[in-house]
Amino acid sequence: MKHLFIINPMSGSKKAAKFLPEIKKYFEGREDEYSIVYTQHATHIKELCEEYAKKGGYRIYVAGGDGSVNQAANGVAGYDTPIGILPTGSGNDFIKNLTDYTKLKDLVKRTVEGDVIKVDAIKLYDEELFGYCINILSMGVDAEAAYNSTQITRKYGITGMLAYLLGFFRVLRQKKTKFDVKITIDGQVINDGYVMLAACTNGKYYGGGFIPVPHTSFDDGIIDMCIAEARGLDFVFSVLPKYMKGKHVGVEGITFPKGKNISLESKDMLKVNIEGEIIERRSIRMEIVPRLINVIKPKDLE
Repeated sequence: MKHLFIINPMSGSKKAAKFLPEIKKYFEGREDEYSIVYTQHATHIKELCEEYAKKGGYRIYVAGGDGSVNQAANGVAGYDTPIGILPTGSGNDFIKNLTDYTKLKDLVKRTVEGDVIKVDAIKLYDEELFGYCINILSMGVDAEAAYNSTQITRKYGITGMLAYLLGFFRVLRQKKTKFDVKITIDGQVINDGYVMLAACTNGKYYGGGFIPVPHTSFDDGIIDMCIAEARGLDFVFSVLPKYMKGKHVGVEGITFPKGKNISLESKDMLKVNIEGEIIERRSIRMEIVPRLINVIKPKDLE
């Protein structure tokens, strides 16, 4: 087995190279072939992953954030090549589905020796296919907050949940708390009016650790949603602490529909948060593709 390590020096924390000593130490004296490549441009991770997936016989590890993981997943989609995650982003949310994020000791060793599991992917369309999402996609106040948090990270170096919270409070100051969205699930319109947010989940965490759907699973062949009604600021402030911890199930004004095919449509151009990367769309369609991506689950600490 060959090993490819992709280092994204521009990931959120700008510390992707911190894993280099651990990588070199692990392979010292071993016969396994490994190589290290630094990304050179915005789509380089996807291109590298697709190139090496076509070759076959590789395990690929990405040192970067959730945007890097998304690129890697899109690069290996449809191939057997597995991807491992060495988190160096500002949020590092997807890896929280795989291991205890507070315990990163020996992560290179535990990932290289980890088992491969299959996870679902959300296939995304506007007029045509434009990619896959393996964690969370959202529209509404949280997408606006994610956009703001990216600006805050770039300007002040603040990362994680704190950056997201600061971005959220900036949204409140801007009074962007309701969004006109038509939501269709498996052919049935379930909402045609204003919402505060609409999150479509495969993984459990986003925004540095927020939990929109506590019961979601990335291998059940289903997209789980969280929809929050557009209400006043009292509702926002009462729900936010619960939303952070995934304790908002049962709160009036919040629902958790699910399905295999979902569309979000608006008359307005809205920000869409796809694993920390922000795009703008009036509509987006998605469908679940079961067990499409091979992901390496790190071994537990001994």
